[in-house]
Amino acid sequence: MRRLASILMLSAAPLFAGQKALTVERICTDPPLDGVLPAQVQWLPGGTRFAFIAKRGSAPDASASLWAEDAATGARRELLDDEALPSFGEGKDAVKPRLAGYRLAPGGEAVLLAGGGDLFLATLAGKHVQRLTATPGEEELAEFSPDGKWVSFVRDNDLFVIELANGAEARLTDTGSADRRNGKLDWVYEEELAGRKPIGYAWSPDSRWIAYLTLDDAKVPRYPIEDRTQVHPKTTWQHYPQPGDPNPVVGVSVVQVEGVSGARIRRDRVFSGGNAEYVPRFGWTPDSRGVWYELLDRPQRRLEMVREDVATGTAATLFVERDAAWINLHDEQRFLSDGRLLWSSEAGGYRHLVMYAADQTPHPVTSGPWEVTSVDAVDEARGWIYFTATEAGPLERQLYRVRPDGRGFARLSREAGTHSDDVAPGGAFILDTFSTVSRPPQMRVLAGDGRVLRTVQPVQAPLLDGFALGTTEFLTVRGGDGTTLHASLLRPDGFDPTRKYPVVVYVYGGPHAQVVRNGWGKQIELFHQVLVGHGFLVFSLDNRGSAARGRAFERALLGRFGKVELEDQLAGVAYLKTLPYVDGSRIGIWGWSYGGFMTCYALTNAPGVFTAGAAVAPVTDWRLYDSIYTERYLGLPAQNEAGYAASSPVNQAGDLAGALLLVHGTGDDNVHWGNTLEFVDRLYKAGKPYDLQLYPNKTHSILGPEARMHLFRRIAAHFERWLKP
Repeated sequence: MRRLASILMLSAAPLFAGQKALTVERICTDPPLDGVLPAQVQWLPGGTRFAFIAKRGSAPDASASLWAEDAATGARRELLDDEALPSFGEGKDAVKPRLAGYRLAPGGEAVLLAGGGDLFLATLAGKHVQRLTATPGEEELAEFSPDGKWVSFVRDNDLFVIELANGAEARLTDTGSADRRNGKLDWVYEEELAGRKPIGYAWSPDSRWIAYLTLDDAKVPRYPIEDRTQVHPKTTWQHYPQPGDPNPVVGVSVVQVEGVSGARIRRDRVFSGGNAEYVPRFGWTPDSRGVWYELLDRPQRRLEMVREDVATGTAATLFVERDAAWINLHDEQRFLSDGRLLWSSEAGGYRHLVMYAADQTPHPVTSGPWEVTSVDAVDEARGWIYFTATEAGPLERQLYRVRPDGRGFARLSREAGTHSDDVAPGGAFILDTFSTVSRPPQMRVLAGDGRVLRTVQPVQAPLLDGFALGTTEFLTVRGGDGTTLHASLLRPDGFDPTRKYPVVVYVYGGPHAQVVRNGWGKQIELFHQVLVGHGFLVFSLDNRGSAARGRAFERALLGRFGKVELEDQLAGVAYLKTLPYVDGSRIGIWGWSYGGFMTCYALTNAPGVFTAGAAVAPVTDWRLYDSIYTERYLGLPAQNEAGYAASSPVNQAGDLAGALLLVHGTGDDNVHWGNTLEFVDRLYKAGKPYDLQLYPNKTHSILGPEARMHLFRRIAAHFERWLKP
């Protein structure tokens, strides 16, 4: 009871004179300790000014203001304010537009806003607000056409446009239903193929056409998400294909927008199935004559890039990529005005840029034992490709530029750390968001050659001064097969090497992610600072299978989850036990999502290593997760029954060793809480004790200050109880 009380009273006395102890309460409430930067930044036409949102607080419904800032001088001007925007309608029917999620008109003269399910157009010069829709349905995924004359949106799973000159609305599709989507992605497409972006349509550059995906979920099984906090429980049904289930049937269509107010609409079906299972990416060529789309087979080992002429319907395969394990999707494709295509590929072992000539001949643009992580801009007029890469090391993200033929390769960002960049039209300025593991993000304006011109004033400056913060050391460890692995160790301020410290291992372990990065770790990293302030060390390691180390490093997971990852995590624990200040008998582990799975897997497959673990939103049975993600790595269940069984902790529940805390939100639409229920069922039948913490209706992220406060206290109390003497 003493330990439990001490961890719940995390606003205890300062650790050292003149320094404040970091508390769970403080890291979960406003104002944010790591500051607030301008959000939703967009360059204005001309590339010398940018617009941004300044929010008043971190709550989703916090009000905001819209500003424009001169890149060279820093001069700011307020354009609009939520609190000054008018309401429309009266009483319970009143709606008010909000600036969050604004869309800037191509000419920069107006913004598109949403509120109460309706759309509004606000001019920036006169601050006039016009209501565009007033319907019972919700208008979603609204966009301006490239010429600024139209606004497109999805309502009830159908596509619509409004002609701004006269306010006329036209319906472009008429097949939308609960099972059929036009221009809007379903859950599994949004989560696993589209980078969590729900929009499923694209304007042609000349504003005459819209290409869109159709998704038919009629045969996809549905999963119930239940709200049982009401007198009469409410059930929401989610289309959710699990491994081996029918997937959504996808198609690509185009619709002619020109002249819709005269009721002249042409629709063409471009692609409708065939041998491909998925269409992960699609778009337009710069001349608006062609629609391009990627076709991916169900095993995700063959990707075909297709270009189709809209006028003639003639389709041509530009190239085919194959991978014996799986193909990782990306967003680096750029069709250029001269017919060339910029692409990225892992064919050489690391993801690098490739330029396909008009005759489909590939030419390498970058190479080396490092990875391109994003293309930030292509300046055709000046002949530069701007991109982010790990050339300085897998813990880094630096900005580079190179000529399309591979000449002129140069690093533009200067400081070690993590850089995320937005290049202005014309390339005169770059907005660089920069952080390190010990330095919260700041935004700077760079010149086109990477010189730092000035720091952008934050909406709210960081407030970490005066707190007793620990220090992170980066190190390397030899993995289970001898591979060099990157790790980090967080020690408290006032670290005493003569003491014996308990250690909490924070793990993710899955593909497409890293936990060891020279970049700011946000709220979870602050929670780790709370833990070290109360006598723990926090250790993390990126095992084989994680990102930014090349194809072979990641493909180690093929066919089975858990085994390779745990081998490497155990190598990390073995290293910890060589340190004179680590108590090897008091080591815990925690993680979220795949990290929750790894926590369950570790406590059931490595008895005696971890004294305690906390698994948040874990996958415990891979037959229960979604089809696209799981099949990418494990294949179909019928073809890999042994791999699925060995990868699922539910099948080793009887081997649980260590104090396990299971945490789940009952509204989780990503990793359904049925995973935790099935594991609990196996645990009690095997006579194994466990602790369980549920958050009613909370989704995968368990958001909200009260929920996060309770969650972090619960995890901290668990480790305080089991890892302290």
